Amino acid sequence: MDKQHFAKSFGFHDYEELLDNSQLIFQDKGARWYISKLPHGKYLTWEDTEIADDRVEVFYSKEDAENYIEELRKRKMP
Repeated sequence: MDKQHFAKSFGFHDYEELLDNSQLIFQDKGARWYISKLPHGKYLTWEDTEIADDRVEVFYSKEDAENYIEELRKRKMP
């Protein structure tokens, strides 16, 4: 999936708008993990090495999204 299609599938005009609504949370071996506030108010977690709409998680709160990424970080970085 290309970056533009990925962004549009979550309600953004383009990939640049997605990035404008995203916060880089951590980086590990070239993979950057983000939390993005979606146009409808939920939060999307994703990483940029394998961009696909089936490789994301959506949360109702930013706190839940942050907790999810923190759990991933703990598993990847002992």
